[in-house]
Amino acid sequence: MRKLSSFKFCFLSACFFTLLPAGKGGGCLFAEELTAALQEKFLLPFLEIRSSQNLQDMEKWNWGGVLYTSRFWKNFPCQIKVGNLTAGGGISKLKDPSLSQSITPFSRARTDVSEITAALPGLSAFKKEISIFGEFAYTDKKKAFSSSKLNFFYNNDDIFPVFSGSQTVRLFKKLEITLASTAGLFTFPENTFNSWFTDSDFYYHEGCHFCINPQVSVKIPHFESLFSFPLYQTPFGKFQTIYKSENKVTLGRTAISCSVFYNEHEKLLTTRDNTIKDMLQAKLGLQITFPLGIRRPVFLRSGLSAVTSFMLSEKNFDSHKIKLSAGGRLFSLLYSFSLTANSNFSLDTSGRKICTDLESISMQFSNSWYFSKISPDFIMAASLTPSQNYQSLTSSEKLGLNLAFFKNPKITAAGALNFTQKDGESTKQAFSGWISAHWKTKFLVLTGKIVFKTET
Repeated sequence: MRKLSSFKFCFLSACFFTLLPAGKGGGCLFAEELTAALQEKFLLPFLEIRSSQNLQDMEKWNWGGVLYTSRFWKNFPCQIKVGNLTAGGGISKLKDPSLSQSITPFSRARTDVSEITAALPGLSAFKKEISIFGEFAYTDKKKAFSSSKLNFFYNNDDIFPVFSGSQTVRLFKKLEITLASTAGLFTFPENTFNSWFTDSDFYYHEGCHFCINPQVSVKIPHFESLFSFPLYQTPFGKFQTIYKSENKVTLGRTAISCSVFYNEHEKLLTTRDNTIKDMLQAKLGLQITFPLGIRRPVFLRSGLSAVTSFMLSEKNFDSHKIKLSAGGRLFSLLYSFSLTANSNFSLDTSGRKICTDLESISMQFSNSWYFSKISPDFIMAASLTPSQNYQSLTSSEKLGLNLAFFKNPKITAAGALNFTQKDGESTKQAFSGWISAHWKTKFLVLTGKIVFKTET
C-alpha cells in the first residue's frame, strides 16, 4: 500500500506542477496544450477491470471489464467485454470496404478475414458509449476444422447487435480455407429530396437496412488470397453488391501484392450513414529484401507501390486519382534508415483527350536508433505542389527522443521538436511529448500519462 500511495502522490504532484498557471497570460507552466490521465487495472487469472480518469476534467472517465477463459480452457478461448469499448475489425470493413488510398513503398495486401473486435478503454477515449462484446471460439490446430468463432457487438447507437462468424478448415496440411461474415441491421436517417443542400436523387424516410460482408480466405505456401463481396440493402429494399479481391505472392525474399475493388453503384449507402462512390480501384505492390550483414543481421528492403481510383460516373470523370510510392529501407536490430518518394496524379477523361496533372510530389528521409533505454530518431521531408501560376514548396524536420527508466515502476518519456517551412519562410515550430509511469503488482496495475504540446 505504501508503494501504491507513493505512486499516486508522485504522479499527481507532476500533474499539479505541470498544470500551474504561467502568470498573467494564463496557460500552463510548460505547455499550451496539456492532458493528464490515470488508469487503474484490477487483474485476476480470468478477469480484468479497468478505469481511467481525465485529471483535468474529473467528469470525463471511462471503465471496462473483460471475463475470459483462455488460461483455463485453451481450446475454448471465450471472452465477454463490457464498458466504453471501441469496436473495429469487421464493423470497420462493413462501413468502408474500399481500398485504402494511403500507401508506402512497403505496403502489402491484407489477406486475413475481418471479424468483429472490441478494445477496452485506454487513457484518451472518454466519449465512447457503453457497449458489450462477446467472442465464443473453439480452436484445435490438430483437427481439420481447426478454428471456429462467433462474435457480437452491441451499443446504444444501434437498435440491433452486429454479429460475425468464421470457420477455418485445414486440408492436406498446406491448404487453409477460412469462411467468415459480418452482418447486422443498421439505421439510417431520412434523406429529403426537395432540400436545396442535398445532391441526392432519391427521397426516403428513416429506417434500417440489412448489411452483410461475406469473406473467403485461401492460404497455401507462397500464395494468399482474400475475396469479399459485401451486400447492402437500399432504403427501397433492393440489395447492392461490392466486390473486392486482395492477393499476395511470396517467393523467397520477394513479395508481390495485387488488390482490386469494384463498386458500380453510385453513392451506395453502407453503415452509420456512410456512402461510397461508384469506382474501380487497383493497388499493386512489390518488395524485395536483400540480406547484407554477415556477423549481424542487416537487411536492405526496396519497395514500389501504386494505387489508382477510377470514377465510373460521367460527372466524376475529372476525379481519377493515381498515387505512386517508391523507396528503400536499411534496417537491423539496432537502427533503421529509410528514403521514400511519393507522387500524386489526377486524370481528366471528360474530354476527347486524357489529361494528366501532377498534384504533388514529396520525399522523406527517416533515421531511427534502438538502444536499451534510449531511442533517438530524425525525419526530414519536403513536398512540392505545382500549379499553373505558382509552385509551393513545404519542408519539415522532426527530432524525436524516447527514454525508458526503471522496471517497476517503469517510466517512459518521449519528446519531439517539429519545424515547418513554406516557400523558405518558417511557418511552424512545435514541441510535443509525453511522460508515462507504469506500476504493476500481481493483482493491480496503475498507469499514468501526461501529454503536452506547445507551438509557435
